[in-house]
Amino acid sequence: MYNAPAVSYPVGRSHFQVFLTLAVVLAGAVAQTTWWLLSAGHGVGHVLGCLLWLAISGWAVWYGLHTPQAQLVWDGQCWMWRSGTASQVVVAQVILDGQHNLLLCLQPQSGAAWWVWPAQQTQPERWLALRRALFSPPSHSVEPDPSRLAAPSEV
Repeated sequence: MYNAPAVSYPVGRSHFQVFLTLAVVLAGAVAQTTWWLLSAGHGVGHVLGCLLWLAISGWAVWYGLHTPQAQLVWDGQCWMWRSGTASQVVVAQVILDGQHNLLLCLQPQSGAAWWVWPAQQTQPERWLALRRALFSPPSHSVEPDPSRLAAPSEV
């Protein structure tokens, strides 16, 4: 069996991520408003519900605005996350496949996982290569080579 060909794909904030975040925030607002309007009395639960919705919505919007911009690189053996001059080997896992959008969980060797939404509209000519690399099973297990962590000479 052959490995998927090498591919480099830009990842960052996508239109789908923005739409999904806004849809969830607005759905929460509608639920909170409906609960407030249909309740006979308003108590601590209503205030806590509104505060919780505000906190979660604020975090979701903040996270969306601070989505890292980088390149997700498959070199034929392992995945790398390249942001500026820094590179890090990651394990890429597809969480959600929307055909034109993907939700990926990128787990570095140490630290917290990154959640990214690559979108076909970003680079349509490389989209199928990215999908092939993500979905093709590895033909053999390879230890990451530290020399590949060096920043590329051309971007």
